[in-house]
Amino acid sequence: MLADRKYPLTLAALFGLYVVAGKLGLSLAFVHASASPVWPPTGIALAALLTLGYRVWPAIFAGAFVVNISTAGSVATSLGIAAGNTLEGLLAAFLVDRYANGARAFDRSQDVFKFAGFAALLSSTVSATIGVASLALGGYAAWGDFDQIWLTWWLGDASGALIFAPLLVLWVRDWRSPLSRGRLLEVTALWCTTTLIGLAVFGEGLSHFGLMTLPLTFLCTPPLVWAAVRFRQREAAMLVAILSGIAIWETLRGFGPFASATANEALLLLQIFMGTVSVMVISAGALVEERRRAEQEHEELLVRAQAARAEAEAANRAKDEFVAMLGHELRNPLAAIISAVSVLDRIGQQDDVAVRARGAIRHQITHLGRLVDDLLDIAHVTSGDIVLTCEPLNLATSVQRSVSNLASTGRFERHVIDVRAEPVWANADLSRLNQVVANLLTNAIKYTSPGGTIRVRVGGEQDQAVIGVADTGIGIPPNFLPHMFNLPVQGERRLDRAQGGLGVGLTLVRRLVELHGGRVEAFSEGPGRGSEFVVRLPRIPPAKAGDSQSVLRVAGNVASAR
Repeated sequence: MLADRKYPLTLAALFGLYVVAGKLGLSLAFVHASASPVWPPTGIALAALLTLGYRVWPAIFAGAFVVNISTAGSVATSLGIAAGNTLEGLLAAFLVDRYANGARAFDRSQDVFKFAGFAALLSSTVSATIGVASLALGGYAAWGDFDQIWLTWWLGDASGALIFAPLLVLWVRDWRSPLSRGRLLEVTALWCTTTLIGLAVFGEGLSHFGLMTLPLTFLCTPPLVWAAVRFRQREAAMLVAILSGIAIWETLRGFGPFASATANEALLLLQIFMGTVSVMVISAGALVEERRRAEQEHEELLVRAQAARAEAEAANRAKDEFVAMLGHELRNPLAAIISAVSVLDRIGQQDDVAVRARGAIRHQITHLGRLVDDLLDIAHVTSGDIVLTCEPLNLATSVQRSVSNLASTGRFERHVIDVRAEPVWANADLSRLNQVVANLLTNAIKYTSPGGTIRVRVGGEQDQAVIGVADTGIGIPPNFLPHMFNLPVQGERRLDRAQGGLGVGLTLVRRLVELHGGRVEAFSEGPGRGSEFVVRLPRIPPAKAGDSQSVLRVAGNVASAR
């Protein structure tokens, strides 16, 4: 909305522009002094209402009244015509604002066609109907000529809305957008080309070649499409107006493809042609603008995505650094606590309560120490600090040794351990492989009730060496299976439960296995039906001959079978 101090100046400027354009338009009236096939004021009024607001309607009403009272008719007929012209503009502006995005109607091709339907085809019937009816009722037009005058009036208003409204709206809206020097040269060449083609098609130039009667109006479209594709729509709209001016001038002189009809019919045909060209060119420009905006939005999204990725990577590095620092910091108090417990073992009380308390402390410290070691290993794997020392290994022997080492700690006393190991070879780091097996077994013990069975199998499947650890424990819900190796997902395994944990061991298993070029998978038929973890490593030929199948089955303790 305009500021109040500028409002009178705006009304005065709009009034003057409307009167000048109206007098020029009525100078081309042939069927009636008040009906012209060329009527720019419709486009001027609509552009003003869309860009400046409905508040400027008095200037439109006053301009229409002055134009008509100074040309033909009475005060009453002039008031009726002014009312029709004003209502036409207000209705068109309302419909375009409501359904075609207002002053941004030329940004999308579908809104361009809505603009054409509402502003040119529909709203212009208001002015034509009220205006011709006012003339007929006032005795300044014969009722028998109503249809001819009405058609001329309607087409003149429609073409004015299609040709001049886009031009004015686009220039008022985008006047701050300058052109580069290279583009200025191209625009100049484009304007010259359009002018020459306009003079050739609508002027007398083609008559020298005997081509005057040929339908060559299609030659006008290439430079207009060039403008719509290469530049903004305002340049295309300007070229349409220039071409329209050339065509009107030459047609009145008796040249061009429409000059064979009467002057009024020729101008009507010309305005239909130019209005159609305007809609096509503006809609083509809208399609180009939509593509440009889409590409710009894509580039902006790409920049934001890259920034978000960089931020996430920075946050991930900060997390890994924090985990590593936390692990190192926790080791110091753990070492002091372990030393203190050892001292208490030597000099402290030896009754059952004290012994059990110190044993519990030692057990929990050992568990906490493993968690810290796993956290540090995850940080090292993530940062790339872990370097594997791989060698050909018989996985059957390595896994059996890992099971025996874990059994020596007494952790299998309340479970049945079933180990079936078939010799199979892989290129692996022995210490890291033991760590993988130990973490899988620890996980199975944690989630399997006393008396349950833990099955370990080692074997080969085609080009893969396979290590499987299955249990009869609590199982895994299907929706958590894909996330079992992601830190810190642990499904519904609560930290306050006896088997609770952070999932650090499984995360470390996955990353260590991937470092070996393998993969690990989790399987479960659901809660209460146990689970199985399968490690698959690239298989290599045996490095030693004479390996035979090894099967070990123990309950409560583990011995190796060779």
